[in-house]
Amino acid sequence: MIARVVIDSPLPQLDRLFDYLIPEGLAAQVIAGVRVRVPFGRSKNFLDGFVVEVVESSDFTGDLNPIAELVSSAPVLDNWVYQLVRAVADRQASTASDVLRLAIPDRSVAVEKKWLESTKVAESTKAISKGAKQTSLVAPVTDANGPIWVQQILNTCIRAVRSGTSVIIAVPDFRDQVALLEALTDSEVASTVINFTTDTQKSKRYAAFLACLSNDVSIVVGSRSAIYAPVRNLGQIIVWDDGDPSHQEPISPYSHTREVALMRQRIQDCNLLFLGHSRSTEVARLVSLKFLEDISTPFKLPKIANTDTELRVDSMAWQAIRAGLANGPVLVQVAAKGTATSVFCSSCDKRAECRNCNGPLWIDERNYVKCRWCNAVNMDFRCQECAGTKLKQGSAGSTRTLAEFGRAFPGVQLIEATAESKAQTLKSGNFLVVSTPGAEPRVIGGYAAIVILDANRALNRDTLRSTEDAVRAWSNAIALGSGEARSVLVGVSGALAKKFSLWSQAEIAQRELATRAELRFPPAIRLASLGSSKELIQEVLGELSALSGIEVLGPVPISTRGVTSEWRVLIKYEYSDGAKLAETLKALSLKLSAGQQRVSAKSGRAMRPIRIKMDDVEVI
Repeated sequence: MIARVVIDSPLPQLDRLFDYLIPEGLAAQVIAGVRVRVPFGRSKNFLDGFVVEVVESSDFTGDLNPIAELVSSAPVLDNWVYQLVRAVADRQASTASDVLRLAIPDRSVAVEKKWLESTKVAESTKAISKGAKQTSLVAPVTDANGPIWVQQILNTCIRAVRSGTSVIIAVPDFRDQVALLEALTDSEVASTVINFTTDTQKSKRYAAFLACLSNDVSIVVGSRSAIYAPVRNLGQIIVWDDGDPSHQEPISPYSHTREVALMRQRIQDCNLLFLGHSRSTEVARLVSLKFLEDISTPFKLPKIANTDTELRVDSMAWQAIRAGLANGPVLVQVAAKGTATSVFCSSCDKRAECRNCNGPLWIDERNYVKCRWCNAVNMDFRCQECAGTKLKQGSAGSTRTLAEFGRAFPGVQLIEATAESKAQTLKSGNFLVVSTPGAEPRVIGGYAAIVILDANRALNRDTLRSTEDAVRAWSNAIALGSGEARSVLVGVSGALAKKFSLWSQAEIAQRELATRAELRFPPAIRLASLGSSKELIQEVLGELSALSGIEVLGPVPISTRGVTSEWRVLIKYEYSDGAKLAETLKALSLKLSAGQQRVSAKSGRAMRPIRIKMDDVEVI
């Protein structure tokens, strides 16, 4: 018998299946999915790999090497998951090894040994005949039972478990994961819930992974890697808030939960549902193409007022805070943490820069002058322009805003919430929370009032997604309010403010999509980026010149800490050309980078000579 093995190696030349003989002594144990070690070439060291399938014959005409060692008899690489891994690697011009790192957690020998002794792998079948691909906007309300979106997902999970099918739920933020897990574990489906979040210990994470293989029905809750969970009888995938940047994989294969979910839905034909308070432009595009069905149902709209003013906190905001504190807790969202979002030289008004990396300086809650890029402390600041040593503060951050409200509302309890704070759920009371986007703690029953400050600054961020990200952050904050909460959006006017006040989320997303289409920006088209040395980039461009249907921008030098770290090329291309371009770029990378070495300017670690991102919207 022959085992077809995928080798766990980042080398692109090994990104295919290799055939190995199965020794007679291992014939009964070597099955699809198990870990093995195999010889390769003339090296005396064995390579790790996974058996993808066992066949009777091989197309290879030479002599086959036998498998050197069976690492474990646990079949950890599910066939459905391998199909997904291969599809993601091909779409992203990456390798199966890079994707397997996301799909299969680090092994714990003790956990695996206990699992092998006490459990067995459950069978997995095609759970439903034809799955639905849907999206829905959720009512932005938090009541006594918690957020409405959590209740909706809970009801969907209960229906799935009763029908004998599993559910995968990808949730980007740990606060949202906690809220959902609490609701699920207090329900009738508690026994099927698997915590797949990344903040658990490695051993517990591997135990959760193995539990997916054991249970006939599972409800998996986790972040972006949960989309690869090897659940049995998959009937439903739910992606919450797909616009959150945490859904994007920061290293190769640079995949997004949304795209991986779409691929898994196509492979297993399960149901797929995108939920959110706002709508990403990518989902808006799929709705416009009728690829996704919009199943949003009418709900009571939130009470939102917007003000166009140059004042950071205008009279309407003050009134909303006072009225809200009379009835319960109040949430104020600000753009950044610390005492000041940035600082300037008091002599020449030049923005203060870090002496190490020239990054922007700011003042944190301990009154330390720090760099936003490298986090270095710059207490002995000296202006590079005029040699001045005194600083003046720019716009207020969360710490200074909290202090200003403390003087305005003496005796009121004040709470600062940032990414570093641990507050997740608070009991209701008369207190004021000042929070940065995404760090807002929940209040049982919801906030009485929500005020969004620095809204115009969020819209003016130097990124393609500034409007989309701002609307998402505002929407998620307003969704923390009770059904009777009043909200104020300060400093925004025009069509966007009007549409947002009317909670026309679908129209906002469609309008943003139309603007991107006019400019030929993602997601109307796809945008790839290549990073490498100037010489290699020039060679790649020479090879790409013969490829039709693409638009090449660049190359341009990219500086890190004042040093040119790489040269970058952008490639605009249609979705229909994605498979051909990915295959071409992968072949070029293999051909041109053989024998080349490259070191990261940031970390000093070895990296691939040519970095390929098939979808890179961060560069614009």
